[in-house]
Amino acid sequence: MPTELDWLHVGRDNLHARTYLMLRKALMAGRFRPGQRLLLKPLAEELGVSVTPVREALLRLASERGLVPHQSRTMMVPVLSVARFREIRDIRIELEGRAAEAAGKNVTSSDIFALEKMQEQLMVARRQRDVQTVLAFNEEFHFRIYRSSDLPVVCGLIENLWVQIGPLLTLNDFSASATARDHPHRSILASLAAGDGAGARLALANDIMWASRYLEKAVVRLNEPVEDKKKRNSIASVGAN
Repeated sequence: MPTELDWLHVGRDNLHARTYLMLRKALMAGRFRPGQRLLLKPLAEELGVSVTPVREALLRLASERGLVPHQSRTMMVPVLSVARFREIRDIRIELEGRAAEAAGKNVTSSDIFALEKMQEQLMVARRQRDVQTVLAFNEEFHFRIYRSSDLPVVCGLIENLWVQIGPLLTLNDFSASATARDHPHRSILASLAAGDGAGARLALANDIMWASRYLEKAVVRLNEPVEDKKKRNSIASVGAN
């Protein structure tokens, strides 16, 4: 499976590849929510392309399990089961941890500087509750590290997992306490700056687990029967009054 960098190269002269890349990256960065329907014409208008490359991109993403067919000419962002969420989480810990450990040997001072700037901007967006900007910087932060690993096959596998997990990131609990000092990215940065690959791997695993505590609760809610959701919403409404 080509990595994002491969598609960037191909996409310079290929409208279909560029459309696929844009939609794939949108999934990875949490641009779409679980259960959201993706309609061909509105997407084509938003991207400024015809319907044909959008249709082909959606079919390709469905083959990668990033989307599922919903109705005629419609695709939907899947709602992961709890079991599938946990499976992806565990595989991410292994693969992303391996990439972070390898990156510990390769990152440069300019990489660390760029990562520091990304983290600062992420925290500003977090304080402003600007979810889309937080997720964009989060994706950029992680993949700057992974691509420093010089492990292209691992990076490709990680991207495939993010296509599936990215939409869930919109459900993260951004009200949870995370200051500039105690955010899990700080430990990753400290380990990378010290050239401590093993420490970076552990810090990366802690980051995934930190976010997963909140995300799994969201996945459980998404999989609740409709009647249970109505009951919970009703109780919450009464409590608010």
